[in-house]
Amino acid sequence: MAVEIDEGQALVLWCLLLPGLRRAAATGRWSDRLERAAARVRDGGSALDACRRFELIADDDPEEPTRGVGEPPGVSSAYPDPRGPRPPGTGRGDYRCPRGVCDRHDRRDEEGRPPVCALFDGEPMRPTGSPA
Repeated sequence: MAVEIDEGQALVLWCLLLPGLRRAAATGRWSDRLERAAARVRDGGSALDACRRFELIADDDPEEPTRGVGEPPGVSSAYPDPRGPRPPGTGRGDYRCPRGVCDRHDRRDEEGRPPVCALFDGEPMRPTGSPA
């Protein structure tokens, strides 16, 4: 049974996994293709299509398993879980999308640095209490 996620959840997933995709793309020499897709999403294109194109979520074909960045085909990705009651994120957190585009929330890292948005080229995320 395929798990369905909406465009908003796909945008959160895309933002969360984009840094790993960029590392994989640099190693595999497909960075140009990835950056074109990232630019389309950044400019308002479909994150759902981008996630499908880079196999972050299953396509409409139920025979195709979902896999995460760096996982071999046929291995299911366990995180983020789009079946949860809210969009996938890295925790309830104190920070939100810097442009108010997606519902991603995050916290500071182990060294206390605020999280950044991969979609908007490392732009710092905003504290949840700050104005949009």
